[in-house]
Amino acid sequence: MSAPRLLSPHYRRIAEMLRLTLASGVLRVGDRMISARKLAEREQVSLPTALEALRCLEAEGLIVARPRSGYFVCQINTSQNMPSSQDLPGPVPVTMSALARSLFSSSEARLVPLGAALPDPIWLPTNTLQRALQTATRRLDAHGQSYSLPPGRADLRRNIAVRAAQWGARFGSDDLVITAGATQALRLALRAVSQPGDVVAIEQPAYFGTLLLLEDLGLKALQIPTDPAEGLLLASLDEAIQRHRPAAVLASPTVQNPLGASMPVTRKQQLVALIERAGIPLIEDDVYGDLAGEGQRPPACKAFDQSGSVIYCSSLSKTLAPGWRIGWVAAGRYHTQVLHARMAGDWAGAPLLEAAASDILASGDYERHLRRLKFRISEGVQAVIARVKASFPQGTRVTVPTAGFLLWIELPHPLNSLVVHRRALALGIGVSPGLLFSPGAEFQNFLRLNCANEPSSTLLNAVEKIGALCHELAGQRK
Repeated sequence: MSAPRLLSPHYRRIAEMLRLTLASGVLRVGDRMISARKLAEREQVSLPTALEALRCLEAEGLIVARPRSGYFVCQINTSQNMPSSQDLPGPVPVTMSALARSLFSSSEARLVPLGAALPDPIWLPTNTLQRALQTATRRLDAHGQSYSLPPGRADLRRNIAVRAAQWGARFGSDDLVITAGATQALRLALRAVSQPGDVVAIEQPAYFGTLLLLEDLGLKALQIPTDPAEGLLLASLDEAIQRHRPAAVLASPTVQNPLGASMPVTRKQQLVALIERAGIPLIEDDVYGDLAGEGQRPPACKAFDQSGSVIYCSSLSKTLAPGWRIGWVAAGRYHTQVLHARMAGDWAGAPLLEAAASDILASGDYERHLRRLKFRISEGVQAVIARVKASFPQGTRVTVPTAGFLLWIELPHPLNSLVVHRRALALGIGVSPGLLFSPGAEFQNFLRLNCANEPSSTLLNAVEKIGALCHELAGQRK
């Protein structure tokens, strides 16, 4: 059998560029397209990536391959293939909670953890965490058993701000509110800028936790197409804003979940300029941001915020200590609303955990841990990709993430990832089906796999079992 195709995220960008070329009228029906080899050289990508871009257009009926001759234009009118303001879906209610409950009802079982987006516990700096807790316990004495009142410990806010300044953050310690993880930060941000019934523009596909938040707050989702290399498609976002006037845009411009996409810096600047022109806030979920970049991490959109329109949310949950629930929000001009919402809800923090996290950030231990963690993640991602390539059915497509540890896999039709999920549970394996990542049914044949695990024989054998299961469901022989 042919191996599943491993797709560089650049092929979608190149395919979109080729569509625009066809729509411009420069080429006529019957004209020869640029060759795959020349396209690869021009775009500085691999030959398979260039071929995949051309195959996208071929699948849409825009071009046709002729043996030993290349690709030729067979259709010019591409309006039906390119998203426009008329084609983009409108706002929709979100009803994810019942599905999520049914999928995670067995979460207490001991599963091979290919589903949950968490780093392997053995990859966390346990000794560093314990040492920091012991130091904080001695330093705080009895005060460590009290409350940490909003906006949170001053030393933790100061160390977060100092570290963020390295990538150009435009906030200080007084602009921060400490939260119980990034989820609470996002909830506070949404409460500060929206009312039940409002519309919020989100990525498509989107993190299912975002969808659950929208449902809980009574908000409607306005889905914006998102590219594995470029992130949110800004032209589509601009059109959607003009048509539907959302209360906010909620996105992960750096290491998006589930695609792993990171917007180039220039596009982040354009995104901030777009929302500032529109006069609406951007809620930036940057929970995976520290996993991007081999040295200095790239700037978040908050680095380009001059009007206070970007509400920046992040945490240590995906990198250091998921159970500590240390998050934060820098809300810009919405700081007062967010602080009041924090005080009105689950307002008390844990001083011991906040003090220990502050010490780890200040000591340099966090940076040393990040270097080791990113190396391990890279090895884990490559190991899972190799096993998917060897085990999954022909026609499987794997989007290679630019950073982070999530793998987005498109299974060949008519495979249903919800069926795969349920069959995998019976084998003691957890995976995340694509239906979780949209309020609609657009991603029925997609899976998200977590690669932030030690690539042990048990884990890799589990990946192979999922591949065998897909073969069985697709009626193919391995």
